[in-house]
Amino acid sequence: MQSEGGAAGAMHGALQKGALATTFTASQGLLLMIPNMFKIAGELTAAVIHVAARTIATHALSIFGDHSDVMPRPVDGLGDAGAGSVQEAQDFALVSHAATLRSRVPFLHFFDASTSHEVNKIALLETRT
Repeated sequence: MQSEGGAAGAMHGALQKGALATTFTASQGLLLMIPNMFKIAGELTAAVIHVAARTIATHALSIFGDHSDVMPRPVDGLGDAGAGSVQEAQDFALVSHAATLRSRVPFLHFFDASTSHEVNKIALLETRT
């Protein structure tokens, strides 16, 4: 893919054929996905986009974390799940996938960019039998 726009288009195509698909992006990449996000939400397609929230750079890629890529999105129809720690990022990733499969509303799961590189212990969710 040339950009995250292409990745979102490929994900959209896979979703249209009935596959379970998800993608991961950050900052400018999320902005390139917006047209496909509208299509996915308008078609009530179950999907999750995971975002390491980072600063939108003005002249070069930025490593600084904030939510300037997530918050100014137009009303795109995706549900939001915002994690504030490594534990929440793991939990909300699973909850986002379960929620989108049940509701057919696509979700945007975002967390601070520093969380995507953090090494920390988490409690795994237990499976019921």
